[in-house]
Amino acid sequence: MRTTAALFSLILLTAPVDVMAQSSDAETITAVNTASNALDEAFVVGSADTIRSLMTADHIAVTPYYDAPTPVDEMIASLPDLKYTQTIVGEPSVSLLAPDVALRTFVAELEGSFKGKPLPKRVFVNETLVNRNGEWLERFYQVTVLEE
Repeated sequence: MRTTAALFSLILLTAPVDVMAQSSDAETITAVNTASNALDEAFVVGSADTIRSLMTADHIAVTPYYDAPTPVDEMIASLPDLKYTQTIVGEPSVSLLAPDVALRTFVAELEGSFKGKPLPKRVFVNETLVNRNGEWLERFYQVTVLEE
C-alpha cells in the first residue's frame, strides 16, 4: 500500500512540471518556425542583411543546386543567381534536441532556378537551428531531392 501511495504521490508531483515543459516546448517550436520562415522569405526576396542576421556565422548549406557545402558569404554572393519560391507540403516537424538546439524538417515543392538551371521540384529539407542569446538562428541546412 505504501508503494502505491508513494508512486501516486510521485506522479502527482511531476505532472505540473510536464505541463509547464510542454507549454514551454510549444513556445519554442513557434519561435523556431517563425525564425525559419523569416529566413526562407529573406532568400525569396534576396535580403542579404536578414539572411546574415538569421544564420550563425559558421552556417553551412548542402543542396543539390550549390556546387559544394556552402558557407553564408558564398550563399549571399550567389543571391542574384537564385530565383525561387517554396511551398511547404503539410506541417514542418520540429524536434527539440536540447534546450538550445532544434531540428526542423519538412517536404517542400520548389519553383525557380539557380544559375539558370531549374531547381528540383520536390525536396526534403532538414534545418538545424540553435538558440544564441534568445534568438533562433539556422546553423545547418540540407536539401534532399525526392522522386516526383
